[in-house]
Amino acid sequence: MSYAGFRRSTAAMAVVIFAAALAGCGAAGPTPEESAAVESAVRGYLDALAQSYSTLDLSHLEGHASPVEVRNVRNLLQQLANSGDRVEATLVGFEVTGLDIFRSVNASVALVEVWDLVRFDALTGREKGRTDGSVQTTLIQLRNIEGDWQVIGRHIVDRETGSEIDDGGDDT
Repeated sequence: MSYAGFRRSTAAMAVVIFAAALAGCGAAGPTPEESAAVESAVRGYLDALAQSYSTLDLSHLEGHASPVEVRNVRNLLQQLANSGDRVEATLVGFEVTGLDIFRSVNASVALVEVWDLVRFDALTGREKGRTDGSVQTTLIQLRNIEGDWQVIGRHIVDRETGSEIDDGGDDT
């Protein structure tokens, strides 16, 4: 099996496990108020994530993400900087496809995110390319900490690149 095939099968397995967990947990499911609170936390996190990517400033994640998740984003931003790129990320929208809350303190959210991305040379600021409508299927884990939902992990299950707009320059 190729690496890409392995990734697809692993991603498919994660979705199956998540769907089974949603189906088997609690007959009533979360209340509308609980769902709204979790969805609001997810929106706040995704907006803060976009700001962190665009500014390379992790302080936007404060109050939205756990220290471990902030470290994970820091590592991703460091990889991006090491490649010589900076990304301006705009969250176009997201749709929750599954949500469950466990024991009032843990939540799992499956969603489809749509992003517009502009890639810049980190040194010169020159635009290197843009992708409109990049679609990502993600799983987000949250924990209720003293009444506030914080993201403790985000996993990209699948990614479809939208239309890439070439600016005519080289992409090196």
